[in-house]
Amino acid sequence: MKCPQCLTENEATATKCSMCEQALSPSRGKAVRYMSFYAEYFSFRELVTPQLIKVVYFVGACFITAAGLLSILSPDALDEYGVGPIFTRLGGIAALVVGNLVWRLMCEGAILLFSLHELLVSIDTRAGLLVRQGKRIEP
Repeated sequence: MKCPQCLTENEATATKCSMCEQALSPSRGKAVRYMSFYAEYFSFRELVTPQLIKVVYFVGACFITAAGLLSILSPDALDEYGVGPIFTRLGGIAALVVGNLVWRLMCEGAILLFSLHELLVSIDTRAGLLVRQGKRIEP
């Protein structure tokens, strides 16, 4: 359960935050947002890019899978490349396995960059809270 004040992750059974000692209430579902979508969008509090990357990943994975299956099932369609059907089928298997894996790693790396933003905001919020409480911050 996240503390509403400092955003520290606490145990589900905790009654007080382990960082700021704020009283925690049991979660009652999703919190109500008082800010409109447009206010969050234009203030960059809600990032759109991680969701967009997920859509791009899905579309790319479909294309890579379709190309791999096309190479495996109909190698004659790729005669213009001048390789035999065995190499075309092996290339299709490689596209299915390695191509999808590399595509996934690339998209995860992009999402990782955007999730660092959320982590840094959380650290900044906690550090500010500790400074206001007069506690010492150790590196």
